[in-house]
Amino acid sequence: MYINKRGIQEIGNVLFKKPTVGRLVTTAWIAPIYLGLRQTASAFRALDEWLYPGYRSQKVERPVFVFANPRSGTTLAHRLISLDDEVFTTVKLYQTIFPSVTATRTFKRLVELSETGVGSILRRAYDFLNAPLENRWDGVHHISLDQAEEDVCTLLWSLSSPASGLLFPFMDDIPSQTWIDRRNPEERDAFLDSYENTIKRHVYEAGGKRFLNKNVFFSTRVRSVHQRFPDAAFVYLVRDPHECLPSFLNMFYRAWKAHSPNIRPDGEEIQALKRLGYDYYRYALECRREIPEGQFITIRYEDLVENPKRTILGLYGRLGMPVSDAFEAKLDEAMAAQREYESARTVDLEFFGITREEVSTELREVFEAFGYDAPEEADYLEAAE
Repeated sequence: MYINKRGIQEIGNVLFKKPTVGRLVTTAWIAPIYLGLRQTASAFRALDEWLYPGYRSQKVERPVFVFANPRSGTTLAHRLISLDDEVFTTVKLYQTIFPSVTATRTFKRLVELSETGVGSILRRAYDFLNAPLENRWDGVHHISLDQAEEDVCTLLWSLSSPASGLLFPFMDDIPSQTWIDRRNPEERDAFLDSYENTIKRHVYEAGGKRFLNKNVFFSTRVRSVHQRFPDAAFVYLVRDPHECLPSFLNMFYRAWKAHSPNIRPDGEEIQALKRLGYDYYRYALECRREIPEGQFITIRYEDLVENPKRTILGLYGRLGMPVSDAFEAKLDEAMAAQREYESARTVDLEFFGITREEVSTELREVFEAFGYDAPEEADYLEAAE
């Protein structure tokens, strides 16, 4: 399996930076789990080469990548599109942990056995492993081993994800993990070779269906992926930065406080993360200008949550895709089960020492491009009087 060598060096450099007992202890117990799961994934992938070598010639045609700044509705959009399982295939959490044909088919076989009369042990084992995952991000983002999910672990195995920053709160010090598109050409090609190889395995196991992916940190690799998959479609969820940014910061802040309680909400770690959030907004806008309009589809978060079905059907129209009766029925069922959706936000910008004026100034072009109202300086002065 590919690994970002610069990422290893970066983690080595920050391992003992501003050390806390909590972070050192957390790193000590996470490291062997990380290595164990990664080696298991590598073993499954090695079996693929022997058992399913045909995956290498699998074509990946017109993949769809859903992305956004975190806390912008990607989970809702992704899970609604994934209901169209006659057309799309998307990774579930266990598949991103073990991105392999062999692993997927083994898991499916175990699920079949768990539904038989002798499957009680397997069901209890599954519940034991799955319960901590379901509780970890309760109220923020529901996860489960057999639920459609972003490919976060696949990227963590290669140290190519900003999620590394959840443990090492120094975003400026892990640039190769926060910006794939900014790596040198050789490193980007090595990453893309591995990424394409992983997608081929998944599509092969799914019988050649159209690949659907979601990742909130995808902005960092849009150009690279578009270069590798020139027929890909990119679905960008955009949310008012005044609403999105504090939720994004809080997601990391909560994790940081668990192992580094001395981190301040207005400290330099949060400031570095804030700058990254700004950059992700600006970069998505740059990519939107470069990629053909029919392949870069923008969806406003507010439109999605107001009428999810209408928004998804509109997306299909813009992608030139037919809507089957079966898929529309599943959308109706999903709407009946979940009439309202609201991405959790528990803090405001002020908690992190950030003013609305600063956000409006930094991202003025973003506000204008996507139809959000950025209050003028005079409005702030009037409000302050």
